[in-house]
Amino acid sequence: MPTVVYLINVDWFFVSHFQHLARRALSDGNHVILAAQLGPASSTLYPRGLVLVDLPFQRNGIRPKGLAASVRAVEDLLAQTTEPVVHAFGLFGVLVGALATRRLKNVRCVYTITGRGYASVAREPSMRLMRTLAPLFIRYLADDDNTRWMVENNADIAQSGLDRAHRDGRVKVVGGAGVDPDVFVSSALPARPPLRIGFVARLIWSKGLDIAVRAVAMARARGCDVTLTVAGQTDDSNPRAFTKAELAKFAAAPGVQFVGKVQDIPEFWRHHHVAFLPSRGGEGLPKSLLEAASCARPILTSRVPGCEELANATNGWVIPVEDAAAAADTIIEIAASQDLEARGAFARSVIKKDYSETKLWETAEEFYFK
Repeated sequence: MPTVVYLINVDWFFVSHFQHLARRALSDGNHVILAAQLGPASSTLYPRGLVLVDLPFQRNGIRPKGLAASVRAVEDLLAQTTEPVVHAFGLFGVLVGALATRRLKNVRCVYTITGRGYASVAREPSMRLMRTLAPLFIRYLADDDNTRWMVENNADIAQSGLDRAHRDGRVKVVGGAGVDPDVFVSSALPARPPLRIGFVARLIWSKGLDIAVRAVAMARARGCDVTLTVAGQTDDSNPRAFTKAELAKFAAAPGVQFVGKVQDIPEFWRHHHVAFLPSRGGEGLPKSLLEAASCARPILTSRVPGCEELANATNGWVIPVEDAAAAADTIIEIAASQDLEARGAFARSVIKKDYSETKLWETAEEFYFK
């Protein structure tokens, strides 16, 4: 009986994005293992049949610790596992998975290229070097005929060095992590005015919270009745997490409310009209936007891979990167729009068709076993 080994840097990311794959794999009778840096999120994993392996890895900004030890741990795990299929996520997963399987024969490797965040937009020389080396590692060391790839937007094929794998038919563009439309349900839009905009993301520079706050301030200064609700937490391991002082300044802006981490996302969107993510880049396909669209909320986002594709597919709005003035213009346009409900309904129909968890599992199952 095959064993599916999920490999990811931290457990909370697996819980929030990919545990539905483990649930499907277990329900089909496979053994399933999660190898990650384990923390409190592991206690919430469902189903309980998952075997957990704690990796000695620590996120630490641009200098993570424990990579070599994690490679050894994964190699030992796979050597003792019957018929292993490795599904690894992100650059951490590709690096550790490729090095751990280099001496093992007949291990099917499946890699998902997720959002690369700060590393893909930072200007430091070390980050530029990483952007140069990563696709070379993927092309020449991680990829072979027994390897399959999932990417979350079309741009990631070339940027990740996967042109050959794409020509060979070993790459598929998937709808991000997928969502369950039966959980992220639609609801009627609240009354207007005001136009209620929701921002759901980690509170880090690359997500563009500062741009969102400025755009709303500009729109309000021009007489637009609009509010911004910010849902999310900071990420101290990210080199460009906003400081407490910066967040306090944002929260003090008129019309802006911070609500912290939200557990009930459908309830959050029941009180809002539009999802706003003015990302600076580094996205795969943000799950927060998928969830909003599944809840029948149209999307306003920036012209970066993944975000732009989803907005175009769901009849949302796209603005230039780091252009708060253009965002303010669009917010004023949206506030006067009479078709928000129709746009939201269309967005949900697209999610159900092309971006569901079931759709992602169909690709995963094919890559694991065929």
